[in-house]
Parts: sequence; C-alpha cells; structure tokens
Amino acid sequence: MQLVPPLADAQASDPAKKLFQSLQAKLGMVPNIFRTMGHAPEVLEGTLGLNKAIQTSLDPKLRELAYLKTTQLNNCHY
Repeated sequence: MQLVPPLADAQASDPAKKLFQSLQAKLGMVPNIFRTMGHAPEVLEGTLGLNKAIQTSLDPKLRELAYLKTTQLNNCHY
C-alpha cells in the first residue's frame, strides 16, 4: 500500500507553507493530517474552511453528536 508522507516545512510549496504557518500560530503545531494534505494546498485550504464553518456555525451539541456518530460508523476506538 502506498503512503503519502507528511510534508516538512522545507518540502512544502509556498501556498502550503502559508497554511502551515497559520496552523502553527493557532495550534502551536501542525498536525500530520494537515501536513499530508499540504501536498494539495487547495484541499488543505478547503478542509480548514470546512472545519472553521463547522466550529462556528454548528451548535456544539450537534457538532459533538456528529463527531461521535462518525467515529462509531468508522469503527474508531479513540
């Protein structure tokens, strides 16, 4: 199975670097899932936009229910 490795800052394109810098400022780190999405900066930007909309536009109880249900449906154990 092929794996797509997370990008180090030095490997990232300029658009990805800008997104990484923003994440670093907000989170104090850049999670590997976002570093991996950095291979396609447009996908990363869209994902971050969706995440922002979910965090600001969805009632917290509904958001948590969606997270829990998604975890259950995907058989996640964390």
